[in-house]
Amino acid sequence: MTISREIMEKFNIAFANGDVDFIFESAADNIILNEIGHGTAEGKAAFIEKMEPMRDYKADVYKVYRTLIDGDTAVVEGEMQFAEEDGQVTYYFNDWYTFKNEKITNLTAYLIKQKQKK
Repeated sequence: MTISREIMEKFNIAFANGDVDFIFESAADNIILNEIGHGTAEGKAAFIEKMEPMRDYKADVYKVYRTLIDGDTAVVEGEMQFAEEDGQVTYYFNDWYTFKNEKITNLTAYLIKQKQKK
């Protein structure tokens, strides 16, 4: 199956707006989430537990630099910014998705936090 740009745009919008329900519906029962440097969650229940804190957490800025699609794999690179207690924070991300039967079976996420200078 080939993943479309339209599907990936929907995922990006869901992540930017904290729409975890859309993301949960798109996850396979046997999904594996690998957050580089932060551990792995295996299975949909563990995935939901790991992602639930993002519910309704909206980015002040969300930019996608590029999306690459090859068959059942998609890679999204970009940045998001949030206002936090100690100032504006930028996160740079690179997310690797693998799909099967239109469900995410694997998500490997690289996330780098950069604190903005005042």
